[in-house]
Amino acid sequence: MKVTFIYPDYFDDQQIHQESQGRVYLGLAYLAATLRKSGRDCELIHLVEAPRKEQLVSMVENTNPDIIAFSSTTLQFSKVISISRWIREHFTTPILCGGVHPTIAPEDTISAEEIDFACVGEGEGVILDLCDALEEGTPLEKIKGLWGKQGARQFRNAPRPLICDLDSLPFPDRTIFHDINMAPNQKKRLTVMASRGCPFNCSYCCNHALKRVYPNPDRYTRFRSPDNVVREIEQELGRNPDFDTVRFDDDILALNRAWLKEFSETYRLRIGKPYICNARADLLNDNSVRLLAESGCSTIAIGVESGNLWLRKNVLQRSMTDETIYRAFRLCREYGIKTVSLNMIGFPHETVEMALDTVKMNARIDPDLAQVTTLHPFPNTNIYDICKKNGMLGDSSTDTLFSGKSELELDKMSRSLVNMISENFVLLKVAYRIILRLPPILRGLVTKTADFLIGSSMLPVQYRSRILARWRSKLDWKHFLGIDY
Repeated sequence: MKVTFIYPDYFDDQQIHQESQGRVYLGLAYLAATLRKSGRDCELIHLVEAPRKEQLVSMVENTNPDIIAFSSTTLQFSKVISISRWIREHFTTPILCGGVHPTIAPEDTISAEEIDFACVGEGEGVILDLCDALEEGTPLEKIKGLWGKQGARQFRNAPRPLICDLDSLPFPDRTIFHDINMAPNQKKRLTVMASRGCPFNCSYCCNHALKRVYPNPDRYTRFRSPDNVVREIEQELGRNPDFDTVRFDDDILALNRAWLKEFSETYRLRIGKPYICNARADLLNDNSVRLLAESGCSTIAIGVESGNLWLRKNVLQRSMTDETIYRAFRLCREYGIKTVSLNMIGFPHETVEMALDTVKMNARIDPDLAQVTTLHPFPNTNIYDICKKNGMLGDSSTDTLFSGKSELELDKMSRSLVNMISENFVLLKVAYRIILRLPPILRGLVTKTADFLIGSSMLPVQYRSRILARWRSKLDWKHFLGIDY
């Protein structure tokens, strides 16, 4: 039994992240390791640019699969459908789709006529049971976590429990990814996951929607043992000693203080290479930042999301104070750790003043890199329900969070105004940073003037956008985008 994975790892707009297309996706690497441990064969068609139909069909034919499998996010799903449509014209091979989108929106997935099976939940057990059933000719209706259709018959099986002991999984098999397809900034970077899940319920994030799917949601957030994580890194460094940085893709690495203490000591003694991780501001204190710094953490990405307290509490479900965020960035700077601020604009009930609060907070914390996205609500998340209830959902066609374009019909800001602030976020952050350095007697006046010029309805958005674009073209961006996150 052979499984061919297809991973569309490209953007429709080739100008967006062109140099970063081509990454290791650990979800597929874990499935490959699971299949190969069971004695099955698998192969990956890693698409780092949009394929032609004939090219895609030839690739599939050359792998001669018994199952074709995708792992898809919501933003990727339209590509999965297009590619599956081409496949269905030439092959009768069953098509399986798993990942985040089929888990939070299984009806949308299985209703696509090109998709035969949807994996709802973690896929390691599902894909093994599906292979067993197809090999032995046994019924598929009893495979937990599998939705499917065979002719006129359809079945929707309950999801299986979460895998609680992550140490029981084989290390992800990265050999299905080939160096020729890797983006330049990924060739010397080893991506690792030390955990699965997140205990928080931010309204815009899919974690709370995913959590609701499983019969044991209390076990949603799980960590591998520090020794298990470090052994994987040691194994990969043995295969490729050219890796110079480790990137932890966990939602929050510094979540459990006892785990972090053991991990920091183990990583420092046995690995010692710089690493990048994600953190949450209200979990960072002097002790945790010190442990991260001592173990080699070089860069931390921290979710600011919004600089407005009311919006964070009432819309985003992130109850943390401004001072908590300021303190987290201040501590990182004191311990020599570079920072990335993760920001969003274009929320329901957000005003231009609230959006500028986010810009101003970034001017104050002055991260080494400020990233901004516009909101794209994922199905069955709390913020999706807010948008749907209030008639804000648009026809989303984007395949990336970083397009800088909102597709929502918001109640307090026009789409063009959201897009203007998003596209010029770093420029505005730099401008307000300069304003903050003015003498107090001037600072308030200049701030109010800047606020008026950016948000005033007296000046057409198109006019303001043209002015900002002219200034943006003259900025030395290398100075403000100096780290590779």
